[in-house]
Amino acid sequence: MKRIFFSLCLVAVVCMLSGCGDASRLDLSRGYGDGLKLLHLSASSGASFQRIQAFARVLEEAEPLDKDASLFGYYPDYVLEIDMPGAGKQSAVVDVNGEYVDFYFSQDSTALYRSQVGAEEFLELVHQG
Repeated sequence: MKRIFFSLCLVAVVCMLSGCGDASRLDLSRGYGDGLKLLHLSASSGASFQRIQAFARVLEEAEPLDKDASLFGYYPDYVLEIDMPGAGKQSAVVDVNGEYVDFYFSQDSTALYRSQVGAEEFLELVHQG
């Protein structure tokens, strides 16, 4: 009886994990290099997927800033990593600067961007229950 129960549990776990392979994922950490993960989302539900899309919009709806990258905040607030099937993995260092959300992509730290998503909306996403 124990073997059957264990086998059923094992099959259930394998089935659940196999569905996660193609799902969108998001990781949000505090600061640059702190390594304190604040948020981990996997698109296992519709609400999680919508929240991941909202964070992705922060990076997508942005305009380049005509500023030198050395002017970026010395202590950025967050590191945002989003992995979406088909779009690939994006990693950005994010600084909430007054009313604005400024960032640069980790792969290219020379170009700064300002999101059209405001700081208040971004912080609501971060602290959403």
